[in-house]
Amino acid sequence: MKLASLLFFLFVATSYPQYSAPFKLMDLGVSLFSSDVNKKCVLDFSLFLSDLSKMKLWASRMVDASGKINAGILNGNVHIFGDYDQCLSIKEHVRGRTIEGKYCSALITISDEILSDELLYLKSKYQTKNFQRIRLEGVLQYLANTTGLLGLCVPKSCSPEDLEIIADQIISKLKLPARLSFRNDLCSHKNQPVTITNLDLYIYSFFVVVAVILCGSTIYDFYLQKTGIVTIFSVYTNIKKLLNQHEGKRLTCVSGIRVIACLWVILAHVTFSNTLLSKNPIYVVTEWKMNPSSAFIWTGHYALDTFFTLSGLLSSYTYLKFSDKNKISLFSFYFNRYIRLTPLLVATVLIHTSLIKLFTDGPYGQIVIDHYTDQCAENWWTSIFYIFKLMKFRRCANHTWYLSVDTQLYLCAPIFLFFIKKHPKKTMTTMGLTFLAAVTYSSTVTVIKQIGFTIFEWSDNHTNYLFHSSYYHMPSWLVGLFFGYLLQLQSVKIPKNLNTFLLFVSLLSLVKLIVNQLEFFEGEYDVYRAALWNGLARPAWSLAICYIIFSCATGNGGYINSFLSHYVFRVLGELTYSLYMVHGGIQMILFSSTKQTLIFSNRQIFNTFTELCVVSLPFAVLMYLAFEAPIFAFKDYMRKRQKLATTKSK
Repeated sequence: MKLASLLFFLFVATSYPQYSAPFKLMDLGVSLFSSDVNKKCVLDFSLFLSDLSKMKLWASRMVDASGKINAGILNGNVHIFGDYDQCLSIKEHVRGRTIEGKYCSALITISDEILSDELLYLKSKYQTKNFQRIRLEGVLQYLANTTGLLGLCVPKSCSPEDLEIIADQIISKLKLPARLSFRNDLCSHKNQPVTITNLDLYIYSFFVVVAVILCGSTIYDFYLQKTGIVTIFSVYTNIKKLLNQHEGKRLTCVSGIRVIACLWVILAHVTFSNTLLSKNPIYVVTEWKMNPSSAFIWTGHYALDTFFTLSGLLSSYTYLKFSDKNKISLFSFYFNRYIRLTPLLVATVLIHTSLIKLFTDGPYGQIVIDHYTDQCAENWWTSIFYIFKLMKFRRCANHTWYLSVDTQLYLCAPIFLFFIKKHPKKTMTTMGLTFLAAVTYSSTVTVIKQIGFTIFEWSDNHTNYLFHSSYYHMPSWLVGLFFGYLLQLQSVKIPKNLNTFLLFVSLLSLVKLIVNQLEFFEGEYDVYRAALWNGLARPAWSLAICYIIFSCATGNGGYINSFLSHYVFRVLGELTYSLYMVHGGIQMILFSSTKQTLIFSNRQIFNTFTELCVVSLPFAVLMYLAFEAPIFAFKDYMRKRQKLATTKSK
């Protein structure tokens, strides 16, 4: 196999004398270095080659720390890690110079000339990596569209530009049909300085001030036993409120649904990151996805629509409940939403901007810094003003896209809620027409752009026109909005037998919507079938979720309501927003610290998922106490003051 031979000669032959004879390493040394390579790199590389030919330990360790060809290339194992820690530990004094190891992940691009005609055809056909349509040609299609990574240990004095020149000349000399490219964000060395800017210092100061306020408020509350606005930051009081979750609330079942949906989203994110680091990605897109036991894992997109559904339902239910007693202005409606979400969002953006880079340690550490923290420093405003979609390529805290879409939907809520009591029929008609328009949008875009349905679509069209689009998720949100209105109508009564039947149908529908996606991997791609699913599957999911909530809220949920309303769910339900916001940064740190590829399996997914949840939960509690609980406490304080003022005026 030419690909294997190419990589073998490039990265294995230099490791052993018996393989290096045909190439005469010294002959491929200094004479190949052009004048464009800096002199320090030329000298250090020459010393490295010289000592390697003499089998000196430090030079052999440098080669040993570089990646070698692994088994399973045809199964997608094209990310070849070296020994990151061993490379960075190399420091040798050679002839008056100090040579240190630097670990670089080189990008491997294979020339089309070694690809078969069939492979070239597939490469042109599947530029968007439409894995949904993969059949027997899956291996070829993956190899045609995948850029391999090779971990190389090189002298620290050599820049990516130097290494690229050297690699080009060696490859040209050996007449190999490939190219190695190097980037700064894929190179690391020991004691690599992390740039601390004035912005970073301001951010660190901000978190110090927050910590001081929390400590001061807690001391004021606990030791002095004082009350008032100063205690809204009290950790002691807010923890008691967090743990004191009463069961008497009508919608306690929402807590369980919220927790399950949040964990499901995290599971989906773990699955995606594990695919990027796996030794067997071909297995993922050809076999694993076909296993019914895996269906729940890769259908995590339904969890997001569960959140959109809950958002619509709670917006409607809460507004209609409080508007009976108080007049709610448009400004108050929007301001309460903004002040509820934004403090934690701002804290998350600041963490991504300045704190995460302090904890990255691995081959992908610089990628995290260059492609995430730097983006936050430049584009933080797109997140905190919920206009995430404006920055298509340089976004901050990618997982916060959900808040942008949800906020855009929330902005539409007054169009329906402010008129639904006085003009219920007209408002319902408007909601119905909006629902049909949004469904039509999703189906039409699917046909025009030839988009699939499952997460294995992995195309820009699917992400930009559907997944990150507010129109795509609007039907789910409208279903929730409608059921929030129904819950406020005391006259809606459903007979017990009919309720049992509808509850059973709802649960069965949820299972069917998950399992039936397996059918999309069988037979040829049908654009109209995909259009039907993209238009109606998510609203159907939302309808089933809403009826379960409706049944539980009206006292007919039985064991389902008891399970979803369990005390553990009620406590964790308060933490889901913080957990969702925190897990993205923790996952980036864990990802950047990964130093070897892994074998993708359900067991591996579960292990990574458990690790991420265990690490994220304590930080979620801290973020809740610092940026969520004080907002709740402040609202309670103002509500009590208003009530007291009203009482005195009477």
